[in-house]
Amino acid sequence: MLKNLKAGQVEGSQAEPVNTEGKSDTSAIQDLLETLRLGFWRPKKKPPSDSDKDIGLSELNPAEAEEAISENQQNLEGNNVGEPEREILYGNETNRESNVENTQDIADIALEEAEDSGIKKSSVRKGFRSKIIIILVLIFLSLLGNKVYGFITEPKPPSDDVVAAFSGKYLTKEELSNYISSKGFKEEEHGLCEKHGFDHEKCDKTEACETHPIHSIEGYRQIISMIAVQKIVDDWAKEKGISQKSEVKHDFKHLVEEVNLDQLVDKVHKDQLSPEKIDKWEIQKYYDANKDKYKDKPFSEVEGEIRNILAGEKDKNFFPEYIETLKKNAALNVNYALLKVVDPTETELKSFYEKNKEKYLEPKKVKIQEIKVDISGSEDEGRKKIDEALTKIRSGERFEDVAKTYSTGKQLEAYYFKPGEKWTDFEDEIFNLQVNELSSVFRDGNSFYIVKVTEKQDKRQKTFGEVLNEVKVEGIKEKEDKQYELRKNEALFSIHGKTFTLGEFATEFKELSPETQSKISGFEAKKSLIDQLIAKELLLEETGDDVADQNKSQEIEELKSQYIQQILHKEEIDEKLGEISDEEARKLYDEKKSFLIDPPKAKIGLVRIGQGTSEAEKNKARHRIDEALEKLKGGADFATVAKEFSDDPTAAVGGELNEWIVGDAHLDPILKRNIFNLEVNEISNVLEVKGGYYVIKLLQKEDRKQKTFDESKGLLRKALIDEKHLTMESALEDELLKKAQLVIYNSSLKRMLKEDISTTK
Repeated sequence: MLKNLKAGQVEGSQAEPVNTEGKSDTSAIQDLLETLRLGFWRPKKKPPSDSDKDIGLSELNPAEAEEAISENQQNLEGNNVGEPEREILYGNETNRESNVENTQDIADIALEEAEDSGIKKSSVRKGFRSKIIIILVLIFLSLLGNKVYGFITEPKPPSDDVVAAFSGKYLTKEELSNYISSKGFKEEEHGLCEKHGFDHEKCDKTEACETHPIHSIEGYRQIISMIAVQKIVDDWAKEKGISQKSEVKHDFKHLVEEVNLDQLVDKVHKDQLSPEKIDKWEIQKYYDANKDKYKDKPFSEVEGEIRNILAGEKDKNFFPEYIETLKKNAALNVNYALLKVVDPTETELKSFYEKNKEKYLEPKKVKIQEIKVDISGSEDEGRKKIDEALTKIRSGERFEDVAKTYSTGKQLEAYYFKPGEKWTDFEDEIFNLQVNELSSVFRDGNSFYIVKVTEKQDKRQKTFGEVLNEVKVEGIKEKEDKQYELRKNEALFSIHGKTFTLGEFATEFKELSPETQSKISGFEAKKSLIDQLIAKELLLEETGDDVADQNKSQEIEELKSQYIQQILHKEEIDEKLGEISDEEARKLYDEKKSFLIDPPKAKIGLVRIGQGTSEAEKNKARHRIDEALEKLKGGADFATVAKEFSDDPTAAVGGELNEWIVGDAHLDPILKRNIFNLEVNEISNVLEVKGGYYVIKLLQKEDRKQKTFDESKGLLRKALIDEKHLTMESALEDELLKKAQLVIYNSSLKRMLKEDISTTK
């Protein structure tokens, strides 16, 4: 190999195509560069001088030289390979003889191979460096190519101020900036200023809190997508005629009213109910009347606190008094009598019952006792336990007694259930049993069951007497609807000549939830609702007809757009979501089982004594808590001691805290650690926590446990519905943007970004 390399270094040689098979990687790369006309990368080589050959000879011992000569002689005489090799590997050479005429030349070449072993290593190192350089060049060219390709293919805006196009419309930089400003995105990005807190009006634009991450190409693109979706949905609503539907118009009217009322409330608070509007003499009067409360605190120290207290008290009473004043000043006429409906007679009720008998059918039902064994911990142990329970029942033990011993469920008493109230497997098993028949062991969800049927009842028609109250409510409602329809155009009340009809009231009433409707079904309750409607109309009148158009038109339009999006959302997502099957919920349960854990929880009694504000008060509190603990250790009743010593609100009920304390709740670490280290009925030592001394008694405790599938099913279904909902919502948005052919002009956004950043510096 080295011989061939040296032969190719002779000056004046003509390069010809060479066979790279068997050559080094470096040589192959050099050939590639030659082909690419990058031959200047190839290292230049000089032919060996006589002195170089001398050095090579001195480094080769006689035995090696003789062996090399003998070997070359054999190659020349036996195979005649010298000329073909040179022809393929080196090309034509004008300054070197084609054949080796004597063995001394061969010896010289062999000796040069030994001398040039160092040159070979140097060549490999140079070749490696060449490889690295080539790779870097290719990477650079690739990146440059991508940049050039992106620049060439990037869509060009029709003008510099256009940032996007969709549905045949253009979005300008000004419109994008106005949208960002109206949504308050910049304000939302604010951090808490170290100097000025949340009052960013005092901040210099160079401060860290004034940095707005919304100013980025990706941030702009996301906001443009939001704008596009909103406008696309608005166009969809117009095309479908959604905005012209009477119910939608009615809801739009409510949106405008809500905005106006909110504005009025804000205005009233600012003008009359803000703390700054409280007179100083009122504050002084309150301070003088509550000197015991403020003790030695000077007036200047508590002035702000009192101002806020008085503003809050004024707020509570202001609007009822304000509305009464408006009523007195308004030309108000109310005809409550229109709301009265005569109760239906018994004959009318029976007629209603006969016409609606299907409403009063009682479905079949069974009454059962059950033994439930949870297998979330170990299925084998659960199976063993349920089999033992079945054996005991079959051997004659009472079902109730076995249930108390073996059942892990809380339902020990017999209970009724109807089709649809349990899962399919459970119902299939139970409704096939006869009265007093015992089921075999079966599995439903994450539990094994044994069930005994104690009573069965087929579907039956309820009698008129059984459903009289239900029939009366339904009968009155039917009669009421007919009367309201007949008299819908009559005036229920009028304010300054503006009439509100019975039909309008009926429409408002039907918009209430069924639960609310049932609460205000009587005449007196409806009168109260009328009074609320009158108050609303009086307040709206105070806002003025053009207030919302002047100051809140943008907010109203956005609310309308959100409402339209909800309609689209309902049609395209909510109504297509479908149900989550037990199999889907079970799969998620198995995947997330380790997260479905009930943390430990405890119920406690406590004695708490506040430490006060001075050292003397703190010492006194410590003495009292020590006295309380001493009594408890002496066997005194905890509730009695709590009532005597504790200043906590629970003292009135013997110190017992009604709620469970959960192990993962945000609770002071000292309290949490001590509570969960106690045994039931054990009393703690004195604990010092956040300005108070505590003594705790553990009343009840439940350890951390795995939630069963049945307990988790509702949560799992909701999680799957939410996940499905988000996926469909994202797909719908992508579909809308695709149909609208949204194009975003990055070049315009880059210019806008530079302008925005420069204005904030």
